Amino acid sequence: MIYTFFFNEFLQFPFQLLVSESVFLIGRQKKEHFTIRFAGAVMLQFALSFLWKYGNEIWFGEALFGYVLLYLGYALLTVLPILISFDTEPLELIFILAGGYATEHMTFTVSKIVLYLLKVDYQLYGSIVHLLVTRYLIYIVGAILVYALIIRGNRSRSSFRTGDMRIAVLGLVLMFAAIGLSVYWSYPEEYTGTLIGELICPAYSFLCCALVLLMEYYVLRENNLKHERELMEQLLQMSDSQQKSAKEAIDIINIKCHDLKHQIKAMVKMEDAQTRSDYMMEIQEAVSIYDATYHTGCKALDYVLREKTLLFNEWQVEFSCMADGGLIDFMTPADVYALMGNALDNALESVVKEAEGERVISLQVRRKDEMVLIHLENRCSREPEFQDGLPVTIKSDKNQHGFGVRSIRYIVEKYDGELFMSARNGRFYLDILFHVRETN
Repeated sequence: MIYTFFFNEFLQFPFQLLVSESVFLIGRQKKEHFTIRFAGAVMLQFALSFLWKYGNEIWFGEALFGYVLLYLGYALLTVLPILISFDTEPLELIFILAGGYATEHMTFTVSKIVLYLLKVDYQLYGSIVHLLVTRYLIYIVGAILVYALIIRGNRSRSSFRTGDMRIAVLGLVLMFAAIGLSVYWSYPEEYTGTLIGELICPAYSFLCCALVLLMEYYVLRENNLKHERELMEQLLQMSDSQQKSAKEAIDIINIKCHDLKHQIKAMVKMEDAQTRSDYMMEIQEAVSIYDATYHTGCKALDYVLREKTLLFNEWQVEFSCMADGGLIDFMTPADVYALMGNALDNALESVVKEAEGERVISLQVRRKDEMVLIHLENRCSREPEFQDGLPVTIKSDKNQHGFGVRSIRYIVEKYDGELFMSARNGRFYLDILFHVRETN
């Protein structure tokens, strides 16, 4: 009874694929109620695989085309548990499916070669141990080895959201090559038990699948390097912007100091005590705006806020801030400065176009359930155009501008956060969500 159950082809191959794909899903974002979703999706997958097998036999019988279509259908049905249980992009889904198929096929070919060298027949002949080892257990071992040797070292350097269609092309090449090669040396009975069918063709299939899988990861690493180069360009742009901002702040202070020097000289000559007192109050108010001190719990954020507040006061921008900086202390100071500095610079650039009295910027950094929320909003009477979730720069030289918002997105993704930008009712909203992290 147990042997008959596990012998079913519609159970064996989908299981092998699902196990092989699972190592590519480690660390992926799970959907809510994951356990229930995954269990239900797997049962649905096996039920549809059962129907597909018997439908295929009715429609195609023993035809070669039906044999190819059968295994292709099994592979496509494994998409269901992934789609239902994980948050995945289309390109990422293709990669997982292709990578899982490559892992399954490499394990299959190695098992064929080892059994041939040990002079053990691949056919089962009623042995439950042979069945469980060669059709189930070995695929778990193979998936673990692929994860340890290939996937684990590349996870942190993989990026799927680049729109690079090479991933899709390589995935399709891999699947069709694996299925085609497998059919070529396993479907015709004359190759069964021969050197070609049991050693040469499996070894060639293994090399093809391993090569395509490594090429996919090469493309992903190349994409990551491209992101890093882009970030360096952004950092150079940010450095120029920050130098300009610091120079503006110094110029403002120098101008005010020059004005104060003359005001103090004028005050000394004043004889009326009331006039002198009123003048002194005016000077104190002028000086106080340069004494803004923040204690948010994050030194990098405090520094950014002090610098930007000086500019806000000069441009007569009403700025309100409620920030628990300790919530973002898990980020490096450079990333905090780049993220918050760019966000506040963009907000200032927008509000200075508004009439005086309409220049309003509001910043919040607070905890929301198990998330850290950074909420920034500013007056924006002219709603910008959005592309790929980011506002499009209206400056003529688009190659040299727009780095700010892209840098924000890069840093948010670096810490596995989520970025939302929108404009409505005359206001621009920037929301960033991070998972709460405990800091030592």
